[in-house]
Amino acid sequence: MVTPTVYILGNDPSTTHRLNACAYQQSAITTFAGLQYVAFYTSKSPSGPRFVTIARHNIQNHSSWQFLTFEDYEQTTDDGHNTISIGICEGDGTIHVAFDHHCDTLKYRVSRVGLAGDPRKSSWKADNFAPIQSHLPGNLGSSGGEGLANVTYPRFVPAGDQLYFECRIGKAGAGSDILYRYDSRPARYTLLGTYLIGDKCNPYPNGLSFDRKTNCLHVTWTNRHFIAYEGADDQTSTAHKAQAGPNGPENNEGLYHACSSDGGVTWTNSIQEPVAVLSSKVGSGLDSQDGRLRVKDIPRDSGIMNQEAQYVDDDGGIHVLNRENTSGQEIWMHYYCSPADGAWSFSVLPLMHPSTTGPRGKVLHHAEADTVLFILPSNTERELVIMRSRSNIQGSDRDFEIIWRGEGYTGEPLVDEESFSQAGLLSILILHEDADDRKVVVLQFDMMDVV
Repeated sequence: MVTPTVYILGNDPSTTHRLNACAYQQSAITTFAGLQYVAFYTSKSPSGPRFVTIARHNIQNHSSWQFLTFEDYEQTTDDGHNTISIGICEGDGTIHVAFDHHCDTLKYRVSRVGLAGDPRKSSWKADNFAPIQSHLPGNLGSSGGEGLANVTYPRFVPAGDQLYFECRIGKAGAGSDILYRYDSRPARYTLLGTYLIGDKCNPYPNGLSFDRKTNCLHVTWTNRHFIAYEGADDQTSTAHKAQAGPNGPENNEGLYHACSSDGGVTWTNSIQEPVAVLSSKVGSGLDSQDGRLRVKDIPRDSGIMNQEAQYVDDDGGIHVLNRENTSGQEIWMHYYCSPADGAWSFSVLPLMHPSTTGPRGKVLHHAEADTVLFILPSNTERELVIMRSRSNIQGSDRDFEIIWRGEGYTGEPLVDEESFSQAGLLSILILHEDADDRKVVVLQFDMMDVV
């Protein structure tokens, strides 16, 4: 078994619903200019409010961590949707943070130019970030200065000198996803449009990924269909803002994929057939149920989870991790799209079985070693597992082995894709629980040991 370096960053707040280490955070851990950044909530007392904290350290020399806590905002909603996401723009070295949303007005702040690459301890202070804003720079919202409303699941995606911002607008089962692009020169966001349109359903992206070699954006998703419930048409009702609202994962269906090679404007399916051109015009995006985008027909009540995992490898292959139950037993599934012809293949993961709504995992691929890694939380025990497959990813005779198993781990693993692809390190943000408390930790593996 391989052995990681374990960094303990602090106590996980004592909430009923987990606010740190959630699968739909993109990202809460990332690396830029040799500095690794982790965003998480901390609290001063078990029953007190939570505060947004960002920690960073030099990822190569195991330096001590620097901590920055914003004390001008108290997070008090005990709802696992209300997480933190961060993004870093290479073009100007700005750090972008969005936090505490479940159908709420945007809460966003951005650092001064160049902060992400400034390792000095003296630079790591709240004064180097702008105040909280309810809109993205350059976009005051549809109602003047009222900001961006009904936000859930904000995500940042680095793309060279640019940065993408994506989020859901609307409630579970009845929302759509909008897309912005941040340009460093001039420093502002441009609204590209509603790129995933839900019609009596809403798409749940497994992720939004940027392929540096081809300059392509890739998104995969499942749809959750809307089921009417009492109060659904009541604009004052907050039933949809509960931890587990009226529309659950039993209404999820299908695996879908779309990509864009021109910065998020023109979108095609897996075999490069044009499907939609994005604009500010209402209805110009992708119909999330478009049959041309469906790569596997998976009916409702088939055990699919929303927002599981997605990864685009160095060869342009697309990997998706999810789960299904079409034969009476819940199984982990690896879905793969070949960059050569856009064809999809599907493989069952052995050795472990998930539950229908248990913690979600991650998938990675190392092209040089032709190795797929699955970071899987046990859905029945408090443990985390790394499973490796070294065979040809398109073959049916793949070999699987568990190369690491750690006990006491809870939550959903988040992976630093930048450290994996650029620094030769597999860094995982997760929670570790013992008899006394629960900690926010980073596990760091040398990639030579895992591939």
